[in-house]
Amino acid sequence: MSQPSSVCPRQPGGDCEDSGVPAAAGSVSSGARRRKGLMDIRVDEEVEIAVTLALERFRYGEEKEMEFPSSFTSTERAFVHRLCQSLGLISKSKG
Repeated sequence: MSQPSSVCPRQPGGDCEDSGVPAAAGSVSSGARRRKGLMDIRVDEEVEIAVTLALERFRYGEEKEMEFPSSFTSTERAFVHRLCQSLGLISKSKG
């Protein structure tokens, strides 16, 4: 079974702090899908909205790390990774 993806902000040197994965910088906009090949990844609209909202909450929150469900398909995980990249976040799959 696949492991959850984690998201963190970009750190100098490209690493996430501690052994976990830190948090957000960037904004979520309707144009975000158009950048970094997001148009090539097709996910259900519900997933797209849920991931975008989760990242927006994360961006304004105090958390240093967030995880998405391990039940995401490989396509959904790819969407998370690409969206994070377009927002200037670091994403990483565990496991």
